[in-house]
Amino acid sequence: MRFPNVCRPLLGLLFLGAATAATAQERPAPPRARAPAAVMSFRGADWLERPQRLQEERPAEVLRVMDLQPGDVVADIGAGSGYFTRRMAPLVAPTGTVYAVDVQPEMLDLLAESVEEAGLTGVVPVLSTADDPALPEGSVDWMLLVDVYHEFANPTTMLEKMRQALKPTGRVALVEYRVEDGSAAQIRSEHRMSVLQVLLEWEAAGFELVELHEFLPSQHLFILQPTSASGAPRAAARPMVAHYDLVEAIAEGRVEVVGTGAGEEGVSLTIRRTRPENMVVTLPVGTYFEAPGEPGDMIARRDGVMLLVEDGARPWSIPARRVNQTAPVPGPSDRLEVRSADERAELRDLAWLFQGLDIFPAIAPTVEQIAIWIAVEDRGWAELSAHASANSIHSANAVGLAAAHVNAIGIDIKQKRIWAERSSFVPALTDEGLKRLFADLEGN
Repeated sequence: MRFPNVCRPLLGLLFLGAATAATAQERPAPPRARAPAAVMSFRGADWLERPQRLQEERPAEVLRVMDLQPGDVVADIGAGSGYFTRRMAPLVAPTGTVYAVDVQPEMLDLLAESVEEAGLTGVVPVLSTADDPALPEGSVDWMLLVDVYHEFANPTTMLEKMRQALKPTGRVALVEYRVEDGSAAQIRSEHRMSVLQVLLEWEAAGFELVELHEFLPSQHLFILQPTSASGAPRAAARPMVAHYDLVEAIAEGRVEVVGTGAGEEGVSLTIRRTRPENMVVTLPVGTYFEAPGEPGDMIARRDGVMLLVEDGARPWSIPARRVNQTAPVPGPSDRLEVRSADERAELRDLAWLFQGLDIFPAIAPTVEQIAIWIAVEDRGWAELSAHASANSIHSANAVGLAAAHVNAIGIDIKQKRIWAERSSFVPALTDEGLKRLFADLEGN
């Protein structure tokens, strides 16, 4: 469901985290893999009509970017109760059409009622399936998807059908909650997507980025267009924004990057393009920042993105965690070298796991940091509990949850020092899920 997170009790969140770890018997898929979220039920339609959407999602500004004209044919994919449908219909009237597409007939019933009450014309409800929007081929000028793509059960097939429904000059406006900066922390993790996740999936499906807008408080706005069957841009297409991985862009000389230091919560870079090419540069969670010499290394804890459409250096702040407990955090004068996330697979998988979990914000930084120190440095109870206590976190629960997540990515926690010292914290656990997890590990 797309409902925001609420302040759950600490124990409930620890149980959620422990249950996730306890059922994960295999190492996670490589980063960038994504499990679709469940479709929000029509019973949650009130959430789609909440007054706060005007400030949170700025529908007028989104539609201004699309620049809809009278006579346009638009498809509102995942139209829900019709929040955006009702706003688009007057813009394409009197001769245009808005296909209101949804997989739930109950949603379309609600939408039809609201459209009738508003006295709107040109709206055509369309009952779709999980892998087919059921639209006429080559008929659509614009498609709009607001907070719905992440729910597609069969995204590859659905995107192909969407391509077929677009006109040769057709475009897509895609809105998704951000992963990168924490601005969408109120939304459950499975309903957030990074620019990297979106582009990897849409590029593979034959789309390219035309624009990336970040004016929304907690959402990305992508404008995409299909490429030709051969992979070359269509003749009538708009100029694209090239997409590069940070490590590859550095190696190919497309950008210059300078690490300008770090802190307890992030890494600071400056980046500039070296050629007049509009580009978006992404980095995957787990990207490693090596600090040669005494200062400690850092690891990105979220996917990152930087849009470069002008010359000159741009500051780039990347949320990160310390890798070494005793080494000092790199300062402004320390040099940082960017390494591929794949160079440290255990840290990559751990960072990827945490990016996809909902853990109570008050304890998440401490649990993540402890997990890194267990996985990399094999720290024991004394050092880890001291870190938890310094952050006013229940030490036994924090260490236990961190150990559970380390075990979940395929690192055998029984081979770690913290397992040998489990008598120091397991009896003090207050979360039933963690207790069961450690009891199961004890019996295996």
